[in-house]
Amino acid sequence: MIVHAGEAIAKVQAWLRFGTPVDLTTGEHAVRIEHERVREVPDGWLVPYNTIRALDGGDRLASLVPRPVLLVRENGELRRPDPEPGGLGPSVPVSFAGQEDWREILEPEFARSEVAYLGVPASAVLGWRKHDPAGGPTEEVRVNPGYRPGPERLGHPVMETPLEQLLGCLQVRRFSREHYLAGLLTATILIPVDPRTEQPLSSLWQENPRTLTVFSSSRRLPAGTVKWVRMDVLSFAAEFPGTGLAVNPGSIPSDSVTVEELTWARARWPAFRATRRVVEVRAEYSAPVVAMIEQIRAGTEGIDPSTGLRDAAEKARTAGFELSVEECQRFVLGRAWEQRNGVETGRIPSPGDDIDGQSWPEDLDANGLVAGYDAAGRVRPHVSASGKFFHQDTDGVRFAWHRVAGAFAGFAVGEALGSVVDSATWPEIKAKFGEEGIAEPVSDGRLGPLTRRLLFQTEGLLRALPARFGSAAPGRLMALGALLSRPAPAGPEGWLSHVPDFQDGRMEPAPVANDVTFLVLGMVAALCGGGPECDAATAAQVGRLLATGAGADEPTAEAAGVTAELFTGLFHSDAPPPQVVCRRVAEREGARGPAVAALAAAVRAHAEQIRPDPEELDGLGSGDTAVEVMGRAMIAVSRRFFDPRWAMRAAVNHSGRSGITGAFAGAVVGAWAGIPGLPQEWLGGLGSRGVVETVAGDAFWHFSARSPAEDERFADEWAKRYPRIWPSSG
Repeated sequence: MIVHAGEAIAKVQAWLRFGTPVDLTTGEHAVRIEHERVREVPDGWLVPYNTIRALDGGDRLASLVPRPVLLVRENGELRRPDPEPGGLGPSVPVSFAGQEDWREILEPEFARSEVAYLGVPASAVLGWRKHDPAGGPTEEVRVNPGYRPGPERLGHPVMETPLEQLLGCLQVRRFSREHYLAGLLTATILIPVDPRTEQPLSSLWQENPRTLTVFSSSRRLPAGTVKWVRMDVLSFAAEFPGTGLAVNPGSIPSDSVTVEELTWARARWPAFRATRRVVEVRAEYSAPVVAMIEQIRAGTEGIDPSTGLRDAAEKARTAGFELSVEECQRFVLGRAWEQRNGVETGRIPSPGDDIDGQSWPEDLDANGLVAGYDAAGRVRPHVSASGKFFHQDTDGVRFAWHRVAGAFAGFAVGEALGSVVDSATWPEIKAKFGEEGIAEPVSDGRLGPLTRRLLFQTEGLLRALPARFGSAAPGRLMALGALLSRPAPAGPEGWLSHVPDFQDGRMEPAPVANDVTFLVLGMVAALCGGGPECDAATAAQVGRLLATGAGADEPTAEAAGVTAELFTGLFHSDAPPPQVVCRRVAEREGARGPAVAALAAAVRAHAEQIRPDPEELDGLGSGDTAVEVMGRAMIAVSRRFFDPRWAMRAAVNHSGRSGITGAFAGAVVGAWAGIPGLPQEWLGGLGSRGVVETVAGDAFWHFSARSPAEDERFADEWAKRYPRIWPSSG
């Protein structure tokens, strides 16, 4: 046990003399420990050293850069702290001459958490990789049996701030209470205040014991909060003496800290200093946004671009997102364009509207706009929601718009990533793109055939099923499946066929009975599961029958049904993490068959985390059938859902049908993270993104609490947009 500074100094002195190939304390460039700068930190003792010539001889040019320092932990282990400015990264073990060099492989989320400086617990170490005498990595790896998934891998809400990372590490027992309190002192908290007095709101105070409710990020602030104080906990303790903290009460992550704990932590770490206290406001009230509003008002008479901004920001927060200052400015720009062109908010654009006099900017996105469409397939721009809220004023019965829209967008970018290497073997992918495989989409920006299939089949579902769909005769649903899979529609066309980029036909029929494209029908069928008279079991039955009618064999039709059940769970407004939904479907009473077994393989792969991703995926069949594709995609997602970019890369870098595995995985992580959580540069490379978001929004709205098909304000236009089709029984 290293308890005193002298013991830590002795440890470092021994390493300087005997732990390196040569004795560093002798010779022309000899070093010595800077005794006067030794100090205690939460993870042990920091012991700096430098050349004797610099320390005692005043030779500044002889000083080592950066100034070297070793960390001596309580158990005697020597580590080197993060040398970067601020030193918030993890320390690394120090190697010893004559011993094998095994270096830690840390969980990446913990390594970049900005709280790893408090100490690297064994539970955050995935394993160790051996390095050769020259310091190069080898292929030899040891797995750490003591590793435990961190908060993000367990599906905790997104950790936006170091305080949330700190709370997460406490809750999964990576940090002791003492380490947590040490980190808490310099962590930033947010306190809602009265806009006029800038004093904490009275509703935040509790007595016996005296406690103030605070928050870990602006996204977690209560609805209606306009202004708050951002300060570190040390500043809080000085400004509100004798007061404890209630952090994010009633949500995850959360904690309560007593005044006694704060007093102990301040006494234990007296060198920590208060650094910040600033008053902030919501983005929609910020000076840059107000300035833009006033500038537009002054330049155009009769324009009020702030209309709807506060409601939009609140809708985004309800969905778990926040509009940034830049996004608020884009909203203001877009709303100004709408008002200049006489666009009425909240209505469905009609093919009968005279739009000849409208003038829109060439770059819609740069002006806060996104392409919408009317029933004639004409582009009808409207203000952008930045992927954070639905532009129509409606609520889902069970589903959340951001989950449905995120799934559609994720499907499109996942296909774009995987289509380049579709059907290539893993060795072929590595030979072309390097050892890590393909990392970025390589496409011309056009939507892929799978995404086009998703859009057309979704349109067909909305034309066929009423908003209050609850059941139908199996023969009729099978006939609908056959109809949805035809290259050309029967009867009057919907709006999608009028969009210029979609006028060249819809899709080809599935070539074989176990084809991977039948999974798309399963995802489409899930949409009806959000309706007021439907549930996951009904959606699964719809998926099975649609696929059967389209020509799928029994295992493939079952995979389509399981896909529908899976996405019904993922689309829920309060959906748990994807691996939890996967496990629930796999372990449902009575669940059996190849598709369920494929999900069970994903559940196992999530728990084990031993084999590399490509090896794990290639271990499930050939990757050419619908069942195997679903299983492979869910293996990648179950392991990497917390990082959508990583999940999609894992889903395409294997020997198999990478286009559909990428699309399937992208849809799953898109449902979990929403459009804002997907790689934005990948989304930016998508052509026809407005079409994707329009179809997704229409699907959500059709099966919402108040469907436009049943709303007298919208029913006529909706009928033009989605002319009814319903196959006869067969």
